[in-house]
Amino acid sequence: MKKEILKNVVQYFRDFTIRKKLMLSYFMLIFFPLIIFTIVTYVSVSQGYESQIRYSANQSFDQANRFLSYKVNSLINNSDIIYNDTGVQTILIRSKQVYENNIIQQNIDMMYLNNLIFSFRNSEDVYRVCLYVPGWMMYSNQGINFRNIDNLKDTDTYRKLMLSKNEVLWLQPETLKNEVNSLPDVSVISLLRKIRNKDQIGDSIGIEKISILESNIKDIIMKANITRNGVVYIQNSEGSIICCSNTDMLKKFNLKESISKKLAQENTSWYTMAVGKERFTITLQNIKNTDWTMITAIPYSEILSQSNKIRNLMLVLMLVVGVIAYAVAYIISASTTKRISLLTKEMIKVQEGELNVSISSRSQDEIGQLMNSFNFMVKKFNILVEEQYKNDKEIKNAELKALQSQINPHFLYNTLDLINWKAIDNDVPEITEITQSLAKFYKLSLSNGKDIVSIRDEIKHVITYVKIQNMRFDNQINFILDISEEIYKYSIIKIILQPILENSILHGILENRDKQGGIIKLTGRLENDTILLIVQDDGVGMTKERVAELLMDTGTIKNHGYGVRNINDRIKLCYGQRYGLTYYSSLGEGTLVEVRIPSLKEGDYPLKLV
Repeated sequence: MKKEILKNVVQYFRDFTIRKKLMLSYFMLIFFPLIIFTIVTYVSVSQGYESQIRYSANQSFDQANRFLSYKVNSLINNSDIIYNDTGVQTILIRSKQVYENNIIQQNIDMMYLNNLIFSFRNSEDVYRVCLYVPGWMMYSNQGINFRNIDNLKDTDTYRKLMLSKNEVLWLQPETLKNEVNSLPDVSVISLLRKIRNKDQIGDSIGIEKISILESNIKDIIMKANITRNGVVYIQNSEGSIICCSNTDMLKKFNLKESISKKLAQENTSWYTMAVGKERFTITLQNIKNTDWTMITAIPYSEILSQSNKIRNLMLVLMLVVGVIAYAVAYIISASTTKRISLLTKEMIKVQEGELNVSISSRSQDEIGQLMNSFNFMVKKFNILVEEQYKNDKEIKNAELKALQSQINPHFLYNTLDLINWKAIDNDVPEITEITQSLAKFYKLSLSNGKDIVSIRDEIKHVITYVKIQNMRFDNQINFILDISEEIYKYSIIKIILQPILENSILHGILENRDKQGGIIKLTGRLENDTILLIVQDDGVGMTKERVAELLMDTGTIKNHGYGVRNINDRIKLCYGQRYGLTYYSSLGEGTLVEVRIPSLKEGDYPLKLV
């Protein structure tokens, strides 16, 4: 079954016209390579562009991490200055009982600490420094450079700091009032650090708070975000966001919740993760000396956007190049197949018998040479057909002459024999009539050497013939003539009807032993541009097999068969294949013969008959 289907498919394609085959081959040779080239290029460009994006992101990410580490270490180093300052240690370990009421010393201490704090104002990384001091100190509630440590002790922040094994606790962003009232409030990120008593390490004597502007951190991570729709953000160990380059994107895809804490706690290479309908490629790094993790998430759609632009451009180029190439191929194939189709049409005309064909060819390629060969062949064939036609015509005319020479002596012998017997039996005037009829018959037969006679003369010829035969056979033939007057003016090849009537008499009526004599009816009329002559008798008739063989050159029918076949060939040679004899006969019911010739006058004949 499969082999049969495959065979039918193969045959279906084999039956395609040459043009379809050419266009199909052009399609496969043009579009398939272009499609494969486009796909391979797109995949290669996509992978290359993705690698390039990741490489650039890595570079920016590493640089941002180094900058952040620098900022963090800068704050820690500044905190070390305060932590290790001898004056700070001395001031913070003062006894409440001794110094609570010593206003002068406290003012001196405050001035010292203020000078120390103001020394950090020249640092580009430090926005503000604040010391948490014991509440009994008169400047503990100053609110800017100094704060009451007792107020901090009841907070979670204080507890976390005290319980932390690290010296530094990084706080989430907070808003501070600007020291200059005319300026807006600022957002800062701060670190807290315990100040320990150097003499008693376990004793915490104060807390220092150093703040950096959040904008400084944000500038760094903004530069780390190299894509339009990507996001870079920092989160602490509790999952809180410290800083983000694209808050809207973070909220839209809920990336903070989607990226697990486990992932955030590990340094890993690029990681692909689906968040909703969007895929992200993600990487992260921990920032030293902090509990921060910096994470970048880049949408795959953005990575592929440039590749998609290249893909679309290549698709457009592929379509343009493909359409142009296909159009050129179409024109070339049309030029080739058009000439082949023209050659095929002309060949079909020749098959149908039309020999007046010729094809003009301007090119000398294989098809042009084939056209020239076809023209030469048709021309040669025309010459051969004409020669054959002339030869056949000469042969038929020779056969006619031979038939006439065969018929005339025989007929003359019978007629003379009749005259002889009539003369012996009776001395009657019929002899004169027979002689006159015989003379008239031969005069019409000879027709002064002409082969084309009028239908009127041809009818006279058969009337004379039947009259003589009736004299011979005791008026056994009842000859009925029904001829339209309008056909008398047309012409016909001579001695067409006489052999047909002879067959009707000798092989039709006289062979009927059941009755004496018979009827022969000759009718004639004009049908459009055709003259129809009908000879009908009520003789013995013929079988269908014999009728079929009568006009065929089989050699099985002799005598009367040769005569009618000769007549049929003469008519077709002179007038064409549309014309000739048609026999209708049934055994015991008689025979009908139709003679069809064109309605031509003597001057209308295109060929001169020999």
